[in-house]
Amino acid sequence: MNRFKTIILIFVLTFSLYSCTDNKEKRKEIVAEKIAQFSDKKAEWNKLRNRILANQFVNSNLGKGIYPSDLEQSLSTELIKKGIKFITVCNDSDCKKVEYATGWTEYPIGTLNLTWTTCDPKQTEKGFSTEYGFIEVFGIGNNWLIVVDSDFI
Repeated sequence: MNRFKTIILIFVLTFSLYSCTDNKEKRKEIVAEKIAQFSDKKAEWNKLRNRILANQFVNSNLGKGIYPSDLEQSLSTELIKKGIKFITVCNDSDCKKVEYATGWTEYPIGTLNLTWTTCDPKQTEKGFSTEYGFIEVFGIGNNWLIVVDSDFI
């Protein structure tokens, strides 16, 4: 009976490791697709970022999660059309950041955040990628990056 349990355990562990590797490759494919879609509309995203950074409500709620419904109608509508759940903004003179929490993905991606930032220029370089456990960062270029959190919890 113990031998049977050992065989089952080995099978489950092997299957788990294989599926994690497969999911990692799937995540990279999905992120590459999202980067391509973003690149086609980068000018729109830059205009949206500028509107957000200039918005009075946003600047009175820096560092807090701001939902599209909290904003004026035109800005709210644009964020909703782009699949944005909420934004978080930092607008300091030495570090500006607009983080868009998207609804663009499902498992195996987890959450995918699109971020424009002047705080971490190295991470925003086109082609940059790194991992921090369940967190993966992909540089898009021109101060843009994608952060993927694939933690299943």
